[in-house]
Amino acid sequence: MGIRPDVERMSHVLQPETTAERPDHVSRVVDLDDSESESVFSTLSSTVARSILTELYRGPATQSELADRIDTSIQNASYHLDNLVEAGLAEVVDQWYSEKGRRMDVYAPAGDPLVLIVGTQSEAGEVHQTVSDRLPSEPVLPSGD
Repeated sequence: MGIRPDVERMSHVLQPETTAERPDHVSRVVDLDDSESESVFSTLSSTVARSILTELYRGPATQSELADRIDTSIQNASYHLDNLVEAGLAEVVDQWYSEKGRRMDVYAPAGDPLVLIVGTQSEAGEVHQTVSDRLPSEPVLPSGD
């Protein structure tokens, strides 16, 4: 019995050396008082989730690659990836196919970079404005004034 044509076609799609490009995003700013902050801080309270997010900033990866990189189970990586996606911190940017023809989602950070703010309303507003005025690739540096 031969390989099904659709599986054979998918195996040609598998390109292990190929890396998905991270989408261009504006920096994301989350204030402690934002409605979304509870989800973000709750998700990032896990060391595993923080390790996964750090790895995603190093480069897009599948669940199994992330599990290998941080030395955890695929199930644990999957759980934390789901939480990161739900909190808006990670997203699926591509799909690759395994040698067996199974589709694998490729994840990347959902922003570049993530800025967490704790401060007064006016301070938070200033940081939001500063970050939104910058290009995504331009670092936000503290003022020397």
